[in-house]
Amino acid sequence: MTLTVRLDDTLAAALERYCAATGVTKSLVVQESLANYLLADQARGADERKRGAAAQPRASVSANYKAFADAGFIGAGELGGGSADKAAVRARAVQRIPRTWE
Repeated sequence: MTLTVRLDDTLAAALERYCAATGVTKSLVVQESLANYLLADQARGADERKRGAAAQPRASVSANYKAFADAGFIGAGELGGGSADKAAVRARAVQRIPRTWE
């Protein structure tokens, strides 16, 4: 799977420096960081369930994420939205985004 991630300039520079200093690829750093994040999140949830604690609130999502989710572009594959290749995404976009320029 290919994933595109936007980083601010500070984080991008830090990633570049880290990769140059350690000789690892950006992809490896992102993969390991994501795995660690998800494992920690999973462990946190298990601990909360054991204690009977309420789930901690998650960080708020960006306005862009909300807009894409509202348009049905996020999670579409998991919900039976079909293929996620570029042609399928374009076709769904044409169907879901109103044409205001005509």
